[in-house]
Amino acid sequence: MYPTIILTKLSQTRKPGTKTAWQTDQTEVSEITETQYNSTIDACPFFRRMGGSERLTREYTSWGYKVTQIISTRPDREARSIYKFSFKYS
Repeated sequence: MYPTIILTKLSQTRKPGTKTAWQTDQTEVSEITETQYNSTIDACPFFRRMGGSERLTREYTSWGYKVTQIISTRPDREARSIYKFSFKYS
């Protein structure tokens, strides 16, 4: 048995004429390593300094208390990406 991390990335844009409604443009699913996961989490403060908005959601998983979702909004607030992590043992 070895651990795997499944990353689901949703790319969204703001619906025209609205302030809070989003529409999903693209969905990607991939398998990442623990090193890639850690790099993604460690990059969040950098994007905050660049003017973006990073919201991390932590939950208890089979791996412990981990970040399971990141909502990253661009500085112009017109697009965002949602990263969902699921932890599994194969």
